[in-house]
Amino acid sequence: MGKSLSDVLIVGGGVIGCLTAYYLSKADLKVTLIEADQVACGASGKSGGWLTPYSHANDPAMLALSPKSLDLHRTLSKVLPEETGVDYGFEETPFLRCAITEEGVSELQSWQVERATEGNVMEWISPSDIRQVNSWVTDRVLGGLLSNDEPTLDSYKFTHSSMQAAEKYGANIVSGRVTGLVCGKRQGHSAGVILEDGSMVEGGSVLLAMGPWTGAASAWTGSTLPIAPQRGQLLYLSEPDNRHGVRVESGFSAVEVPVSIIRKRLSENLLGSTREDVGFDVSTTASARELLMSQFAMLSDHANSIGISAQTACLRPVTPDGRPYVGRAPLWDNVYVAAGHASEGIHYAPVTARVMADLIIDGETNVDISALSPARMDEC
Repeated sequence: MGKSLSDVLIVGGGVIGCLTAYYLSKADLKVTLIEADQVACGASGKSGGWLTPYSHANDPAMLALSPKSLDLHRTLSKVLPEETGVDYGFEETPFLRCAITEEGVSELQSWQVERATEGNVMEWISPSDIRQVNSWVTDRVLGGLLSNDEPTLDSYKFTHSSMQAAEKYGANIVSGRVTGLVCGKRQGHSAGVILEDGSMVEGGSVLLAMGPWTGAASAWTGSTLPIAPQRGQLLYLSEPDNRHGVRVESGFSAVEVPVSIIRKRLSENLLGSTREDVGFDVSTTASARELLMSQFAMLSDHANSIGISAQTACLRPVTPDGRPYVGRAPLWDNVYVAAGHASEGIHYAPVTARVMADLIIDGETNVDISALSPARMDEC
């Protein structure tokens, strides 16, 4: 006997699962989201929450989706708080990309030209003016690019707000760990999912959005979906005598240093992050803290006076080619996959969720996701 009968079953309570549940339930579909732990307990709840239109700047397929997702974020920032009463800290924040070597200046100015060809004009800030833009930046800086269209948000609250809005429109949550698909009466059609306790949740379409755990679905779907976990650690920064932190004028980074400072409205400033291939180990480490602070010292003269109020770690889902799987699963007519966005799940969640809702409702989407097909690994 099945536990419920829904139009759509969504496996995974991260931001993509929750936001897809929102779009579908708002379109009057009956949605059940199945989560093994808690909503936003993984990377979706511990992301830095930095939304940059220049994400995946070297990948045309992803770069084309970036502004679409950012536009949807801006729409959601007005709609979701009204629907749920939750302020998730969306804020239009400036971001400063710096150079601390002559080679970095050359690289950054070339990057500026590339972005200008896409219509993204950024202002070059000279060394004499840069401290007026951001007082945290080291005196060694040789210049930088200032962007004014890179918002930030609280990823945990954003994910929960999405699910609360979905529940408002009738979606429900089932607690359980999915271990397989239920085959329907015809080949390639799912009738539901099987839980770890042996019970079944019946439903129509199935969306697999389990982050780094989505790779397990290769055995269920009969297709190749390689996804590996990559640990990312973040630090929350505060002055020792002020546990509420100090407000930085903008987010900032340097092309020579693989970390960024992210300005947040509802929390202290963030410093991150590491990229560690350590399997499913989600523990925080002293070595990561020391590495991040040493890299921060290359960016800012504040490193010796700023304290650490918290350290977090999460597992990001990475794929062999750096692109997520978004679309219908091979061999199935009603099973879909949306996973593998690495550290950009929060940024790409709106466009991914909108695409998945369109595919499930209409069978098609006007967004080009051909390069993200879940079938591409089987075609290699």
